[in-house]
Formats: sequence, structure tokens, C-alpha cells
Amino acid sequence: MEYIYGAIIFLFGAALGSFIAVIGARYNTGLSFLKGRSACFSCNAVLKKRDLIPLFSFLFLKGRCRYCNNKIPKETLIIEILMGILSIMAALKSEFLFQDFSLMSVASYLLLTAIFAVILLIAMYDLRHFIIPDSFLVSFFVLSFLYLSIFPSFNFSFAVSSLLSAIILALPFLLIFLVSKGTWFGFGDVKYILILSFFLGFGQGLSAIILSFWIGAAFSLAALSFKRIAPHINLPLFKNSLTMKSEIPFGPFLSIGIIISFYFNADLFQIHSFFSTL
Repeated sequence: MEYIYGAIIFLFGAALGSFIAVIGARYNTGLSFLKGRSACFSCNAVLKKRDLIPLFSFLFLKGRCRYCNNKIPKETLIIEILMGILSIMAALKSEFLFQDFSLMSVASYLLLTAIFAVILLIAMYDLRHFIIPDSFLVSFFVLSFLYLSIFPSFNFSFAVSSLLSAIILALPFLLIFLVSKGTWFGFGDVKYILILSFFLGFGQGLSAIILSFWIGAAFSLAALSFKRIAPHINLPLFKNSLTMKSEIPFGPFLSIGIIISFYFNADLFQIHSFFSTL
């Protein structure tokens, strides 16, 4: 029974992932992601319901459009799988996966799933366009506030503490942005750090930022090494040919850092424990 319940939660996340892919593809293009039928990007054929089943349609169609036989972007399938995994993680974190149907558990699961969806959307959009839209960040902040507010420990002093943590952690990166005039660090990343720090608090927020730098550095070094071995293969995340000066979107690494830090309660420097002893 638990496996069936887990599968349902995964499929719910996958369906949400499909919607996220639509938002990412249509945002700022003049097309509404709430209205209008989905269509093939190659032949513009209107897709039917059987073509829009998360995960299964891509697999049954073998990754090709039913009408023109052109390849369907694998990005949608990847987003659906990732969101399905994130939905399971949200259910575990809120104890919803253990069939705890209390109001707190249900609200926690739904809000966490929505937060993870926005975090994934930010990563996907920044990966594709090298920009983080303000509307995504506002959504992240509102959902974070709602999530924190459902817990009994949330009060005025807690909210002020979260805001101070956000300002303290974001301020150094704002200074880097101003000094470098945006060449070292994007303003969208500064705002993303501000909001993730509000969501996670000081200890976990700092851990998420540090983890994102470590993951980004590891990826860049691995990509540079791979490029030397196979220079003819194009790699994602890079606008131009890969060099030490290549521009890399930082949003995806911040998103990974948030997920890891939040899910595992990461506090790399034991800041929370330090303040608890004072």
C-alpha cells in the first residue's frame, strides 16, 4: 500500500513538472501558460490528451512527435522526473508519505511541493535564459512565508530574525554585484540568495550558499576536464565555447543547494547549535 501511495505522490509531482515545463517554455513569449492547447514546437500540431500524459506519453512515443516524427525535447521528461522526486521528498519531509493526513501535514506537503516546483522552475529558466524573473522570486517568497507561518513557532520575532538573516547573507553578494557592475555576480542571484536565506534561516541559508559554490566549482572543473578530452561535444550551462572565462548561470546551483540544505537540515558550521548554547 505504501508503494502505491508513493507512486501516486510521484505521479502528482510529475504532472506538476509537466506544467512547470509549459511555464518555462511560454513565459515572456506572449503565450499564456493557463490558456490554449499544447502544440508541437516543430509542426505546431495541437496535442491531444493521450500525448500529454506525464512520463508515459514520452516513453510510448519513443521521444518523437506523433504527427511529424521530430524529436521531443528531453527537457520535459527530465523536469517531470525531477519534480516527481521532489514531490516524494516533500512528502517525506512533511510526513505526508506516512499517510499522516492531519491539516498540518497536508498543508506542509502542498506548500513544500509548490516551493520545490518554483525552485526547479528558477533553475530551469536560468539554465536556458541566464536570468531569474522577479515573478518567480516573488512566488518563492510568498510560498516561503506561508510555509513558515503554519508552524506554531512562527511569530513576529521569528519573522524579523528570518529577514535579518536574509539581509546579512545577501549583503556581501550585493556588494560584489555593485563593485563588479554585474560581471562577477548577477542581481537575480543576489535576490535569490535574499529569499532563500529568509526561507532557510541563517545556518541553513549559509550552508545552501556554500554548497552551491562547491557544486558549481566541481561541475565547472569536471566540465573543463571533459572538454579537453572531447572538445567537439557541446556542454549545457554555457553560452559560448567552454573556457575558464565562460559565463555560467548560478541559479541552478543555488537551487540544488537549497534542496540539499533544507531536506537534510544542513548546518555546515553548526551555527544553530552555537546560538542555542548562548
